[in-house]
Amino acid sequence: MVLDKKSPLFYYNVTTFLYFCIAGIVSTFYYPFLSQAAGLTLAQVSRVTAFGAGFSLAAQPLLSYLFSRARNKKRFMFAYLMSLFGLCVLFLVIRPGFIYWFAAAYGCFGVPLIGTYEIYIEKIADQKGYPYDKIRKWGSVGMGCLTLAGGTIISLFSFRGLHLLAILLLSACVLIIWKKFEDVTESERAEKIRFADIFKNRRVNVLYLMSFLGIGSYVGCDFAFSSYLTGITGNLLLSNQLFSLSTGLKIFSEFLCFIAIGKFFRNYDVKKSFLLVFVFSGLRFLCISTGIIPVVILGDLLHGIVFPLFLTVIFQYLHLLAEDRLVSSCYGIVSMLMFGFSNFIFPPLFSAIQESLGYAMIYRVNVGFALVTVLIGWIFLPSAKRPGFSPEVSEEIY
Repeated sequence: MVLDKKSPLFYYNVTTFLYFCIAGIVSTFYYPFLSQAAGLTLAQVSRVTAFGAGFSLAAQPLLSYLFSRARNKKRFMFAYLMSLFGLCVLFLVIRPGFIYWFAAAYGCFGVPLIGTYEIYIEKIADQKGYPYDKIRKWGSVGMGCLTLAGGTIISLFSFRGLHLLAILLLSACVLIIWKKFEDVTESERAEKIRFADIFKNRRVNVLYLMSFLGIGSYVGCDFAFSSYLTGITGNLLLSNQLFSLSTGLKIFSEFLCFIAIGKFFRNYDVKKSFLLVFVFSGLRFLCISTGIIPVVILGDLLHGIVFPLFLTVIFQYLHLLAEDRLVSSCYGIVSMLMFGFSNFIFPPLFSAIQESLGYAMIYRVNVGFALVTVLIGWIFLPSAKRPGFSPEVSEEIY
């Protein structure tokens, strides 16, 4: 079936593809940029990452809160994209002496770039009746395509060429959103959200804790992966190629997993599916810790199961446990814990582990975090089938 180019869904898919190409440039290649273009050591990268993450602790919840309060969601997203445009320009002009200023800007606008868009597109999907996973899967395709090509682009045009491409793609996104996206608005009668409302549900707080321990530690060790590959291979060019290949393949596997979820997951148990996220996460780190290149790459591919399953189930769980008006803000807290607070806490911790015990121990520690997260979820999370947003089931789970 060919999607009608006049359909709003066509433009949502195209924009999601392009936006995650940008995310691939800004986030996936952030750590290689710091180590190679900015010339930082692994310890310096961890400090710069933690410094920037400190700013994201306030930025992601604030952006999510402002999004929930904004009556016109498209206008809010347009304003955020203009800030992201400024960040991409900074990538082109940054100098080592200003790296901490740059990290602060990255924490404010770069760290929240995926979470902010996911909140926006999930809101559209929910209000317009489109399956969220069918839109989000095109983001995996976009990020996969970009990261597969990223190593080649860097070798031919340097990081400057890569970030110029990000500016071009961002301009296309802005144009499509402004011209083709339907407005998603809030009613004037919508009840105002208090910050305390986001934390009043104990079971949602368990989701926050699991997201931080299980996915935050997962994201918090990304800064070491390219250096780990360089240490294994002893060749910077080869490690860049392997990094690009591994990242591209694992994100393409995200696309396949989103398709599988949309096709086969109909009446699944939300709790068991959520726990599976951390089981696969533990297996991923166990494989990476071996230091055997084929096993490392194979383990990294398990990311293609972890994140699609997490993103699908976390939104379902939030819709089950929280009021609809709070879902965007609650996911903002989840995103902040995964990409903000985690990068404030885990990179310095993992850097210290690497200096004392080597790279492999970083990934073995993450196996432990995954096991602890599964245990917490098994004990404290309620069980429920995916209800199709049935009010009766939602009330039962409360």
